[in-house]
Amino acid sequence: MAVAPITSIKGIGPRRAEAFGRLGLFSVEDMLSFMPRSYIDYTTSVLMREAEQGMLCAVKVTITGEAKTVRIRGGLTITTAAATDGLNKLQLCWYNQPYMASKPEEGRTCYACGRADKRRGMKLMNPQLYDELPGIAPQYPLVSGLTQKIMREAAADALGMYKGRIEETLPECIMAEYSLMPRGDALLAMHMPQSFEQLERAKERMAFEDMLLYALMLSILRRRREQGGGIAFDMNGKLESFKKLLPFEPTTAQLRAMQDISADMAKNVQMNRLIQGDVGSGKTACALFAIYAAIENGYSAALMAPTEILADQHYRTLGKMFGSRAILLKGGMKKKEREEIAARLMSGEALAITGTHAIISGGVEIANLGLVIADEQHRFGVRQRAAISAKGSAPDTLIMSATPIPRTLSLLMYGDLELSIIDELPPGRKPIKTRIVPQQKRDDMYRFIENELKQGAQCYAVCPLVEESEAMEGVLSAAALYKELSKKLDVSIELMHGRLSAAEKQARAARFASGETKLLVSTTVVEVGVDVPNATIMVIENADRFGLAQLHQLRGRVGRGSKESYCFLLSESDSKTAKERLSILCGTTDGFKIAERDLEMRGPGELIGARQHGEDGLSAAMFAGNMKAFNMAKDAADKLIAKGDMNDPLIKKAVITADEKTKNIAQN
Repeated sequence: MAVAPITSIKGIGPRRAEAFGRLGLFSVEDMLSFMPRSYIDYTTSVLMREAEQGMLCAVKVTITGEAKTVRIRGGLTITTAAATDGLNKLQLCWYNQPYMASKPEEGRTCYACGRADKRRGMKLMNPQLYDELPGIAPQYPLVSGLTQKIMREAAADALGMYKGRIEETLPECIMAEYSLMPRGDALLAMHMPQSFEQLERAKERMAFEDMLLYALMLSILRRRREQGGGIAFDMNGKLESFKKLLPFEPTTAQLRAMQDISADMAKNVQMNRLIQGDVGSGKTACALFAIYAAIENGYSAALMAPTEILADQHYRTLGKMFGSRAILLKGGMKKKEREEIAARLMSGEALAITGTHAIISGGVEIANLGLVIADEQHRFGVRQRAAISAKGSAPDTLIMSATPIPRTLSLLMYGDLELSIIDELPPGRKPIKTRIVPQQKRDDMYRFIENELKQGAQCYAVCPLVEESEAMEGVLSAAALYKELSKKLDVSIELMHGRLSAAEKQARAARFASGETKLLVSTTVVEVGVDVPNATIMVIENADRFGLAQLHQLRGRVGRGSKESYCFLLSESDSKTAKERLSILCGTTDGFKIAERDLEMRGPGELIGARQHGEDGLSAAMFAGNMKAFNMAKDAADKLIAKGDMNDPLIKKAVITADEKTKNIAQN
């Protein structure tokens, strides 16, 4: 079937096609396969008094006043119209949509579908108006120039064009065994669901398809690695001699992981191991052992970090243990400095190398590379795993993750890796006291923090945004908080965010690490890499805007010393779900327990990161929100591989696609 360009869809001309292109949508088939990110239930209406703060809802209203548009700061506009739901008066409000002034005609009765804001009176924010309830409304990822209405109409038109012509991708035997919905029906239900039951079946079907391909791909990667050979390191006595270099006694869990590493490195097969451990559990010591063993065997080792701040931290650690044999490689270095480092790498003089992703760039050659370590696995997808494994002559690969993931999900998502779990913290660590702070106690909290900082403590204050956004009304930005606290508190404060240059971020992080800065206002750029034992307080504004896994990561920035540490969670949300999620964090500091609850409540995408795996074609599986499709697809892949029966054309096509994908990601 010929591929139809995206401009074949009604209403999409050359200019709008550019906007679709920014979403990676260039054909009608692309539009069909582009999954909504969520759905809103507009199948029933509610009264405003029944709606929770921040809830997306449908309210049957009668317009009681003429719509008015006024200009507010920065040339922005707000359009308002008075209405009633029969019991209560409310306002319909639209930001930067002056054209809406002609829509809510006085006396009109309709359904207003928007976000409830009950903090200062009763408002529905940016509502769409319908004569009938719109049902289940898909929400697509957007870019400038596109709206939900445009996306929904494009999907409906694409479905109409391909009606009865959508090809099946799974063989009939698998469809029957796992009771899967046909692909055409599933795509129709994903874009235009008639019921939530139908939608769940469709999500399960699409997730199964993605996961089957992914599981086959991981199996092929594993098989190719095991057949390819590797370095058989001499590990006799290495663990015992390494332990003597440590200023502390490793925990039982750390020793278990080190023994796993030792056994892997002794084999003539490439090590490909994932170490999962909670924040502060001591994964770096395990990485140091692997580096030590490689160097003692005459090989070099590379430790890759996701940020320059974390790379700098690793370099200081490596320098203490390996002296002048440690070297730092970063993307922003000057040409002369890079040339000097390249010469040391080629000569074999530098044996303990650390840096950012610049380490795996094509122009970097490392003599006698025997080990590659990637820190913070949740920042590296399958593509990056294959790329680092392709460096050198079959080097061993060790992956570290401070994002605890339930074991079942780890086995499914990292099927090409062996797994070690560090499930205990070093002795002497005090549990971090985590509290939900109501807005009326916010000033008292900051006065307490100011007093603690004057006594020698340090504090992080984290916000979801760098600057204020009209699209996220009520969400405090880091810039606004910095301005507020600079006036309110008599302590040294600095602002940190991702838009700063690498040099400026490094300078501000260094001032905080030295104690010169007492309070660091930041975005989630501090989630990894800033390790300051003296920092004992973490404040997270609009905590309901973060996932539990990310909140736990942020909390892990404090409590790294022996002092009492605190994590304060602030939220303006009145949602019962938001309160329940935050209370989970208050009830335990065990990252694996938090991950289990996150998996139950929000599905695997929150834990793993849909963006990372979306790059590897796993978007529908991430969106599935449950483990059923994952388990079924893994079971199907295992059976196909065990049988070796690849005669069915569709199975053969799936395996060929998976095989080609593994070759491509290894080469790219």
